[in-house]
Amino acid sequence: MRLMRHSDQDESPPGRTRYRGWRRLAVLAVAPLLALPSTAASAQGVWLTLPQMPTARAYLAGAAAKCPEGLHGTCVYAVGADAKLEAYSPAVGTWATLPPLKTPRANLGSTTAPCPGGVRGDCVYAIGGLVGGTTTVATVEAYSTETNAWLTLPSLPGGPRASLGAATAPCPTGVGGLRGTCVYALGGTTLTGADPILTRVEAYSPATNTWATVSSLQTARSGLGATGAPCPGDLGLRGTCVYAVGGGNSGDAALITAEVYSPELDGWQPLPDMPTERGLTAAATAPCPDGMTDGCVYAVGGTNGTDNLAALDAYSPVTNAWVTLPPMPTARRALAAAAAPCPKTRKSDCVYALGGIPGADETPTARAEAFAIEGSEQRPGSDQQPQRPTQPGAVTPPGGGQQQNPGGQTWPDHQQRPPAAEQQPGGGQQSGGAQQPGGAAQPGGGQRPPARPDQQQAQPGTGQQQKPGQKPGQRPPARPGQKPSAKPAPKPAPDTYPQESTEDELPFVRPPMEEPDGSSQEFEPSAR
Repeated sequence: MRLMRHSDQDESPPGRTRYRGWRRLAVLAVAPLLALPSTAASAQGVWLTLPQMPTARAYLAGAAAKCPEGLHGTCVYAVGADAKLEAYSPAVGTWATLPPLKTPRANLGSTTAPCPGGVRGDCVYAIGGLVGGTTTVATVEAYSTETNAWLTLPSLPGGPRASLGAATAPCPTGVGGLRGTCVYALGGTTLTGADPILTRVEAYSPATNTWATVSSLQTARSGLGATGAPCPGDLGLRGTCVYAVGGGNSGDAALITAEVYSPELDGWQPLPDMPTERGLTAAATAPCPDGMTDGCVYAVGGTNGTDNLAALDAYSPVTNAWVTLPPMPTARRALAAAAAPCPKTRKSDCVYALGGIPGADETPTARAEAFAIEGSEQRPGSDQQPQRPTQPGAVTPPGGGQQQNPGGQTWPDHQQRPPAAEQQPGGGQQSGGAQQPGGAAQPGGGQRPPARPDQQQAQPGTGQQQKPGQKPGQRPPARPGQKPSAKPAPKPAPDTYPQESTEDELPFVRPPMEEPDGSSQEFEPSAR
């Protein structure tokens, strides 16, 4: 385990968390009216056992983003359950302990999105949650991978809630105060009132440092999985959508339903029922298994209200159907999930399952497992740094034509990014047929930058460069003293790692815990 050092924060571990028995609820049988049968994937994948997290914990959240200084590539972040923030680097196969959350909490939501307040790069967001096992909070914080520090953000406008989902997608169209990429907070519970399980959905725009309320879920959900992924075209939706899968409410301890939100329409639509009813579950977006196209929504683990689940199901927006994939080695509930490149021994993409509760009691685990998606290592570009989409709201797995950012979190087009991130150095715009520095369009825009008089040009179909005055097909002259070589220069070896009373009625809420001692003090961004 590697410890990330910082000068102004206490690195001592928080107090030990106490868990008590979780009260299960009876599961009501639901007969779906329009249930589509799950389909067996033509190719599946294999589960990998990873180094354990430094801290055993449950009721945490997961995200994937660029690693902080000292690690390499894309990291998987385990967020919360007390004040913990830990990151796993697949490139080096090790965990690191990072600055703790300012507000220790469990049952929170987390996702990756651009940082607010002029802070460079992406942030890992920590939204809402449960303090001491009894108190819900509206606190929102963001960890900057560039500064290795936490930012304090405006609180949830609808008030405190826990056991909520979080996802990243384009901001909804026509909602005042929102622009560019948004962080969505879905469902959850207030623990109080006549209707403690929520349908509430709120969106935060880092570009404007503003929250707004958007269209509500069709089904109240607590302990749900949430993620951003390509919209299902069969439902008439375009771009990137927000998915809410499973969870529970006061009527059903474990839901089999899922639904999808379109930012373009600011509305929700139902999806086919999952193969497995599940609450206290997690979700992530990653490339689909071989034989399927576009990005898939993965629903990982959870509970059916009686037993812990090892089930892994994937939804394809292209086919509008679910598939059942090989189950996790460790069945568990109250876990976290994220999508990132696999460990350095493999070139495929992985869905990570972190922590959770594997037994009947409330004892958490430090286990970390990853599902290596078969076929993703063979797709062009799977060993490259994931890029943001080139079309509005478009997201596809690496090598699948469209793109997704690390961890499966989705991004809008470059025109919707915050102003500071819209342009590349020199005033050129980002990819997708947009202009590069100097005004030349990228491939895909139909134009190639004009060559300077002293610039070498590639010969069509040869992959070789042609110097001024050199005839087509002619080998360039050898340097003085250099022997001509009939063998082409060897290609560089590919990188081994892609760059890139009330409690009885409320399911999926963490039992009371002791608050850890102290919290970190960082800085707050300025509102725009």
